Amino acid sequence: MEVSNQKPWHSIGAEVDKNDSAAEMLYKAKLDWEVKRVPSQRPISYGNQETIRFFKAFFEVAKAEIETVGGLDNGRILWSLACLNEDFTLRGGDKVKGYVLLASRDDGRERIEIQFLTVRESCHNMLKIVSNAKSHMKNIFRSTFKPTFPFKNEKPQKFDDKMKQKVNDIIVPGREAITAFANVARDLSDKKLDEPIAWRYLFEVFQPDTLEGVAVIGEKELDELAEKNTKLAIEAFSQAPGQDLESAKMTAWGLLNAVIYIIDHQLGSTKDYRLRQAWFGSNAKIKKRALDLALEI
Repeated sequence: MEVSNQKPWHSIGAEVDKNDSAAEMLYKAKLDWEVKRVPSQRPISYGNQETIRFFKAFFEVAKAEIETVGGLDNGRILWSLACLNEDFTLRGGDKVKGYVLLASRDDGRERIEIQFLTVRESCHNMLKIVSNAKSHMKNIFRSTFKPTFPFKNEKPQKFDDKMKQKVNDIIVPGREAITAFANVARDLSDKKLDEPIAWRYLFEVFQPDTLEGVAVIGEKELDELAEKNTKLAIEAFSQAPGQDLESAKMTAWGLLNAVIYIIDHQLGSTKDYRLRQAWFGSNAKIKKRALDLALEI
């Protein structure tokens, strides 16, 4: 199999500095345009700039270091990743970093979605970490329009104490969830397994209905029953970047990462589509299923 340890958002997102202005970040990400969705006599809606300003304010309160800004689906989705400095390292030097993802997927840029992720440094596999925190916020920086002059209702471009508390109510449980997941990852890396168990697991992830009545999975069953995604994951279990580390070699952690690897780096016709599915689509659900099944091994 062809392997890559590039970040899944490589060439889709642009690296930015926290001191960059919103306009500079959008320029770097090639998103420095605004769609005129209002009558010509009204001012242009600067939704992207206001959204990036919201991202920057959120990250500042959260004490998260903004790293990347990007767009998906021809700019319909605006997103940004920031590092939380919630890192942990498994056996063999397998480093995993904690991130928070902010995204706006609606044309009005009024709703901000929040996800917590871990990113495995050796291969840049991403896994959504579920927390008890609220998963979205209103973009309070978004301007509104009225039918009379001056048409545009400007909104304050900073967080007051109430908004800061809302951010903390989200970020604290998110950090705690990543810390708790570190223990889960260690447990998975301690679970040793053999090939038949690994093969059955990957069938259960990608082809759960195929195994009905199949007691044992061997080479014959693999050849006759395994579909493309299952075969890719079997190859990734031994060949993907990071799979030779002590934490991953013939372990439940390695199996989980085989699934994540093909979702983040191989499935889908384009990088854009692949990333959308990994964060917001059906492949995000497959990752969740893969984690749940790994915990049952």
